[in-house]
Amino acid sequence: MEKDVFDAAEETEVFGMDKAKLQITMLGDFVLTYNNQVLKLERTNTTKAMQVLQMLLFYGTAGVPRDTLLDTLYQDDSATEPANNLKVTVSNLRKLLIRAGLPEGTTVVFHSGNYYWQCEENVAIDAKTFESEVKKASTAAEEKVRVQHWKNACALYRGDFLPHLQSEGWAAAAAAYYREMYFSCVNHLIETLKADEQAEELLPFVTRAAALYGLEEFQLGKIDCLMRLHRYAEAKQEYEETVRGLRDDFDLGPSEALLNRCRQLDSMLSDRSVSIQDLQDTLREDSQEKGAYYCAFPGFIDVYRAVERMLQRMGQSAYLLLCCMTDSQGKPVTSKEKLADATPKVSEAIRCALRRGDLYTQPARDRFLVLLVGTNRENCSLITDRILNRYKKNAAHGVGLSFRLAPVTEVMNLEMFQQKPTWE
Repeated sequence: MEKDVFDAAEETEVFGMDKAKLQITMLGDFVLTYNNQVLKLERTNTTKAMQVLQMLLFYGTAGVPRDTLLDTLYQDDSATEPANNLKVTVSNLRKLLIRAGLPEGTTVVFHSGNYYWQCEENVAIDAKTFESEVKKASTAAEEKVRVQHWKNACALYRGDFLPHLQSEGWAAAAAAYYREMYFSCVNHLIETLKADEQAEELLPFVTRAAALYGLEEFQLGKIDCLMRLHRYAEAKQEYEETVRGLRDDFDLGPSEALLNRCRQLDSMLSDRSVSIQDLQDTLREDSQEKGAYYCAFPGFIDVYRAVERMLQRMGQSAYLLLCCMTDSQGKPVTSKEKLADATPKVSEAIRCALRRGDLYTQPARDRFLVLLVGTNRENCSLITDRILNRYKKNAAHGVGLSFRLAPVTEVMNLEMFQQKPTWE
């Protein structure tokens, strides 16, 4: 695991937020910290009082017009007197601030049609500090200074602005604004810190960005960093996880850029001078989990072809079992939402129902393929029963399973299992 350079304690020390007694987190969450103590206001951050507080803090000295608060809080409300309800909400908020232990004088005031946050203490808001760091980077003359400000900004960014309020127009607009700013910072770092000796410096930032948003440009940046650090096995794992995410989430194959990284990795791994012990360590399975072994479809093809060759001289039998997710009429499921719900449940049922020596993969979004070695047709029916029984214990709503069986020696083209089945 990469060193976490974004530790909250380091963050406040580096960026001066510790100079403020009252620190506000709005990126990735909403948290108020006063004198290093997290304040508990309400159970959730979505109540009307908390929404008012978040708007007042965000807009600061500009204040928030009463009409804006009415439109935001009560436009879909059936209340007959929204203006009075707003007064009650603000009154409740003032009481919340007192009970939370904030200093005297911290309150909400109304003046000339606007509501304002009032606090005598110095207040630091991570979103505003983030924006300030980005602007400092844009005006800095020296590259070294720009890089430091980009780093500062990225370290402050812990996720979308007020993610619990993304259904509110003002919060969604601010989230998009800060998100694009963050993307720009990360891309600047990727472009600037591209020398081999800077890979260690860049890696935590692209790792955070890839984890937050899963965009290919950040995943490519992480893979490139790992390759520049000669951590090829980790880079290959990141590549495989990226390809799996594209398939599972978007039903897409790897882009040409990703395939190029794969070719580079294969070349680098093959050129390395390694001992047989190194190779054994790479080949050995990390854990000794029970149940069938899952691998990506390209790897499954290689194993299948090797098994097919071995069967010709060992006299054993092997079968391919296709498990397709179906609807109530026995037809393949097409709903992405249903498939997303069912896929991990079907995968777990297959893994638990089979032996450690069995192998399975997912060649397409709506099906799994199992390689059963050293078994006969009669036992295959028992295996499908075990999978069904396992699945029924935690089945996805509206998704059933259908099976097709074929001896390995009769399977001429493995890629046919990626196509839509014609069987009922």
